[in-house]
Amino acid sequence: MYRFEAEISVEQFTEFVKKASFAPIQQTEAWSKLKNQWKPCFCGIYKDDTLAGVALILMRKLLPGFVYAYCPRGPIMDLTDEDAVTTFVQGVKEFCKKHGVYLLTIDPPVVVGKTLPDMEEARYADPFDLSRGKKEFDTVVACGFRHKGFGKSLDSATQPRYNALIPLKDREGNDLTEDQFKKNYRQKLRKYMGAFRPARGLYYQGADPTEETIAQFKRILSSTEARQNISLRNEEYFSLLSQAFGEDAFFAFERCNVNAYLENLDKRLAKEPENEAKIQQQKAEAQQVKEQRGDDIPLAALLTVYPPNQEGVRIAEYLYAGSDLSVFSSFCATLCGLFSQCRLCQERNCDFLNLGGVSGTFDDGLFDFKNPFNPIIVEYAGEFDLPICGWKYTLMNKGLPVAKKCYSKLRKLVRK
Repeated sequence: MYRFEAEISVEQFTEFVKKASFAPIQQTEAWSKLKNQWKPCFCGIYKDDTLAGVALILMRKLLPGFVYAYCPRGPIMDLTDEDAVTTFVQGVKEFCKKHGVYLLTIDPPVVVGKTLPDMEEARYADPFDLSRGKKEFDTVVACGFRHKGFGKSLDSATQPRYNALIPLKDREGNDLTEDQFKKNYRQKLRKYMGAFRPARGLYYQGADPTEETIAQFKRILSSTEARQNISLRNEEYFSLLSQAFGEDAFFAFERCNVNAYLENLDKRLAKEPENEAKIQQQKAEAQQVKEQRGDDIPLAALLTVYPPNQEGVRIAEYLYAGSDLSVFSSFCATLCGLFSQCRLCQERNCDFLNLGGVSGTFDDGLFDFKNPFNPIIVEYAGEFDLPICGWKYTLMNKGLPVAKKCYSKLRKLVRK
């Protein structure tokens, strides 16, 4: 017999997540602290006296009288169990009504499709069961949720529907070796492993999230933002993230020891007299960089958050990265750093490193960057709505898009 509890302790919630396979970072106390403009509620589903499911629900007032609730990458429970899902729906409806919520959106980790790497099956783990995903999808819909569609663009859902996951283990569950990684990665990526990095003075370095580290991280990220005409996060956000996730948030840099690079160029001059003109040009560039930027400089910044669960399949999240291409752009420092991050994820007993979202049409720049890692492209079901107040849901569903368009037109007129 199942029952819904509107509020369980954070400790109970966290202990359940630790034992849940595929547990996402979005269903953690840390995520609730990061999203500090939302009010968090930790809910539970009990079977008799045993906790059988949890859900972090975030609530936010959009307009006077209109409170929206969102369950990111959740709930975490057996979504094939119709009795459990029905109990969740009934209980969460009552909970939402008490808090004036007009709509609850969930985004459970239900896998409805996958594109496998172009290599032998034994060389990568594949725990994603599409038949189970279909049953989960059907149960969620049968219990009253409205699916919002299978959009393929990155902005079709709050969390990307298509994710690129680098396998870190083989089909038998063994960590991939460096040679196996090389075989798994596509040809264009392999050259950035092995001798390529030390020959250019490149090395990977983790960094404590001090104020200086975060400022340096943001400076490199800003280079990518300017280059791609996008806006990511500010220093305050990364500081908050480091405080929320603690040791599970890992800041790192791919750096260049310019002196080591110059020494290697001198060695090449002695061995490759036929390439003297090219090597002298590279030396001149490196010397100029050293004079302007110093002996040791960061070229790429990477931020990974390790998974909250200690059991089952563990997926680390590669959340943010940036690169400074103003110098040594041919080094492809981010690609070099990612291999080191994969190795660190193995040390933390992770099964996959999630490179994040790509377009479902597989034709965007993000896909081009991530595809050489030969990832598994996992397609999640996306978002489901549970209307709590019918007329408010209809009004916001139809009126809000129109209001946004009017606001956008008004802004353009004001600018002109």
